[in-house]
Amino acid sequence: MPKIEYMGMVDASTVDCCGKGVCAVVYLCGCPFRCPWCHNPEIATGSRQCMTSDANEIISSLKENFLVQSVTLTGGEPLEQEYLLALIDRIKKETDLEIKLDTNGFYSKRLAYALPRIDSLSMDIKAPLNEKYGISVGRADWENVVEKINESIILLSKWDKPKEARTTIVPGITDTIEDIDKIIPAVKKGGFQRYILQQFRADKTLDPEYQKLKSSPFALMQELGEAAKKELPDCKVCIVSVQKGAQEVKTK
Repeated sequence: MPKIEYMGMVDASTVDCCGKGVCAVVYLCGCPFRCPWCHNPEIATGSRQCMTSDANEIISSLKENFLVQSVTLTGGEPLEQEYLLALIDRIKKETDLEIKLDTNGFYSKRLAYALPRIDSLSMDIKAPLNEKYGISVGRADWENVVEKINESIILLSKWDKPKEARTTIVPGITDTIEDIDKIIPAVKKGGFQRYILQQFRADKTLDPEYQKLKSSPFALMQELGEAAKKELPDCKVCIVSVQKGAQEVKTK
């Protein structure tokens, strides 16, 4: 099998699954984005810490792991790996594990080929689908980026397996009700069953300047979650914070 670049694997996680159960997590290298707040910069940039494998090591580790019922392929951006589909096919053929894909939605054409092969998905919607997306992902060609994101959302609107959207609440970029209100149409259009608002973490970021920022307070996270739930009454809305972990927002 052709080579796969990956950073490593977490043997068991209860927070990376799209639903119940325990999953293994495989971190694949590379990403088309340079989000300034990225907390996995070594993975996103494909640093020298990345390992190259023909995937036998990954498959062997998954076969030997009796704790898990699924595997999450994350990054970086897994779809940047040219041979990701071949890896997915091997996992399907050689194990009984369900497969979840984490994606930023940029590689919409590759996503179209991946969707029939996977069981669940998480997609980052990083900002309103306008020029703010370029700031969020560190790219000047924001129109091109938004076009790709829209293409992926349309694909997902026709895909009826478990799927969640995620937005990181970054101070000064996506930390207002107005920002969330502008993201909500994309969540609705994609037909996501769950929407997660994640608290920004400043412990490690791609742009060192973002380490100077303070995470949004829990009260603001709760306010934004309630605003999202108001517009998404049939969607499970959760906020994830350092203070209280993952919490579902209930309809008032």
